Formats: sequence, C-alpha cells, structure tokens
Amino acid sequence: MRTLIKDAIVISMDPAVGDFRRASILVDGDRIAAVGPDIAAADAEVIDGTGMIALPGLIDAHRHVWQGALTMVAADADLHSYFGSILSKIAPVYTEEDVRIGNLTGALQAIDAGVTSVFDWSHIQHSPAHSDAAIGALKDSGMRVVFGYGFPNLGPEWFFESRNHIPEDIRRVREDILPGDDGLVTMALALRGPEMSGIDVTAHDLAVGRELGLFVSVHVGNGDFGKPYKSVHKMREAGLLGSDIQYVHGNSLDDDSIAMIADSGGQMVATPTVELQMQFGYPATTRFLAKGVRPGIGADVVTSTDTGLFAQMASTFQIARHQAYEAGTPSIDTRDVLSFATIDGARSIGIADRTGSLTPGKKADIILVRTPDLFAMNDPVAYVVLAAGPQAVDMVMIDGVVRKRDGRLVRDDLAALADRLEASRTRLMDAAGIAPPIAAYA
Repeated sequence: MRTLIKDAIVISMDPAVGDFRRASILVDGDRIAAVGPDIAAADAEVIDGTGMIALPGLIDAHRHVWQGALTMVAADADLHSYFGSILSKIAPVYTEEDVRIGNLTGALQAIDAGVTSVFDWSHIQHSPAHSDAAIGALKDSGMRVVFGYGFPNLGPEWFFESRNHIPEDIRRVREDILPGDDGLVTMALALRGPEMSGIDVTAHDLAVGRELGLFVSVHVGNGDFGKPYKSVHKMREAGLLGSDIQYVHGNSLDDDSIAMIADSGGQMVATPTVELQMQFGYPATTRFLAKGVRPGIGADVVTSTDTGLFAQMASTFQIARHQAYEAGTPSIDTRDVLSFATIDGARSIGIADRTGSLTPGKKADIILVRTPDLFAMNDPVAYVVLAAGPQAVDMVMIDGVVRKRDGRLVRDDLAALADRLEASRTRLMDAAGIAPPIAAYA
C-alpha cells in the first residue's frame, strides 16, 4: 500500500530534508519513501494536504497512560494532594478492566491530539493480569509505545523510601510478552529511584532492567519533595548513572546533578504544564540545554492537563522565555520547542532511529494540522507551537496506518469505548470515595 500526502506545508524536522511551502510525502508500506514537491505516484492513495501543515507525529516522552478515565479530575491539585487522592485512593482500586480501558482510551486520547509515540510510565502493576491488560490495550490502540514497566500502586510501601524490589513478573513480561525492541510496543523500566526507594533498592532494580536490556526512566528533582534525596548524587556515588537512563522533571536538581547526567550521556524530559500547576518549580528545560542536553517533553498526567502536547509546547516556550529574562538561562525559539516534541522527544525515549522526523527510510508517523479560516500563515512552526490545539489535528498516521482521518479517529467502537470509560470512571470514583468536581453541579 502506498499513500501520497499531497500539497501540504511540510515541516520535516530534518535539516537534510528541509521544509516546504508546498510539497508531498510518499509513504510506502510503513515507511516514508520520499519528501518533496511534485512527487509522482499514480498507484498511491492520495490524502489532500492543501491548506494543512504536515509534520512528524508528536512524541510524548512521559505519560501515565493508565489514567485515561481520570481526565481533569485533579486540575487544582499540587503534588502532595495528587499523591493523596490519585495514587493513594484511586490507583489501588484499579481492576484489570479499569487498566484495560484506561490504557486504551488514554492512548486514543493522545492519538486524537496528534501524538504518535509515547513513553508510558506505567505504575499500575497490581498483578500479572493488570500488566497484560495494559500492554494488550496499547497494542489495540495502534500507537507507537515504549511501555515502562513499573510497580504496584497499592500503598505507601511502594513509595516513600520503599524497601520493595521491582516485581519478579517483569521477567515474564520481557521474555514472553515484549521480547523484541522493534515492534510498535516495546519495553522499558519505570524505575522509582532514590526519591521513592532506597539507593540499594534502586541499584537492585536498575540491575534487573539492565540485565533484561531495558531502557530506563526515573523521576528526579520532583520539586521540594525531591530536594532531600539528592538522587543524582547518590546514583553517581553508587556508579549507577549511564546513557541508558532518562531523567524526568529535574526541577529541584542542582546544576552539578544536571552536569552529571549530561556527562553520563543520559536523557532528560520535562512536563512543564503539570510541573507549574503542581508547584514543582520552574521547568528545568533550559537548564538542561545549558549543559548540552536537548530534552523531550510530556503531558505526564491527564488528571491535570490536556490530552496532547500543544499546551505543553506553549508552556515550554513561554516559561523558558521568561526564565531567560529573569534568570539568564538560554533563550529558545519556537522551532526548539517543536524539536523537543518531535525529534528530541524521540531521542529521549530511545526511538529516534525510527521516528521524530520526516526522513525517508523512517517509519511513517505523520500528522496533518488544519489552519483556521482567515488565518494568514506567516510562520507554520509558531502556529503549531503556540496557536494550534488537539482540535486542529486532521489526520494521524502511525506506522503507515491512518488512525485519524478528517478530524475523527478511525475506529468503529468509539461509542462502546465511551460507555466502558464512563462505567470505569464511575466505579473508580465510588470505590475510592471521591466525588469528581462535576458531582457538585445541579
């Protein structure tokens, strides 16, 4: 099957390919075959991109996808109240079905918003069946996912200086469910690290992940909560740092810690909207840049932000520009931010060889973004970063398969999924004893 996305404004995010006022993208099977003006492909299905912007699918480098039923339930929460409600009350009552529908709708929410790849930091491993449900749902969604196997969210014994090791079921998942590293859904380790478990537990769990050949993601510098633990310093002293680790947040890390990560070849990820709302402190994006690390960005939790990356891009740009003025950190432009959400994001989750740019030979992960009527298109990159939103996403292609067309997800079970999602939301709230804000409406 060949597809020709025809006559769009093209932002390739590959300097060797360039950008075009009007060009086409030829897709052959699951790969990009060519990018440029006036491509001839008589045997290809044509998708008309006139008046739209074609760009690589957005890369969400950090999201807890299982929370698909919890959209905007904790928008007013800071980090402590988020722990007290979402993780302490709601997460423990998740059944296998809640994980299945949460992950499936969570992934589809992201696809609908133009996200084609996500690092799913999954800390809902209550049982082997819960993990299988999570992975099965991700496969059903058709999304490109790095599944970060985490831990059970059943109580404080799994957080706050936990002495519990990663569940042994991680080996079964790696060997039997996700043994390869080249499928749409691949495996990683969601490591609690020194801010949630002792350094000896961190060393044990990291050794398991490395034994299994897994990329690793860990939260560090989580605002005031993270300050006392000096996570990166402890990991360096224990000889644990490495180029196979992605570090998330980093708001309260000192400059020496960021330099240690950079020197080790580690990757970094910021989630600016949630970090600002939950009072972690200023996002560390430009402090990463100052040490030579180009970060990815992520939505983190849909309990508190929208389901895409457009809000994240706008927040990233605006706060970084303010920080440059106030604190003298490096200034950035809108292309930097789009890079964080595409090629840098792909690099930060270990898949830049496959996606993140419209490069011939890479996987065909492509989106088309509509522009409004009566909008003079002077700067397509600035429009995507600062003026577009999930509703502007017209087409989403992942691995050469169209998952959204003409502004609608391409599935025939959306009504049934909506019913299952509502049933899960209601059951979770009742079981947790939490009333969502809408419950107060007359």
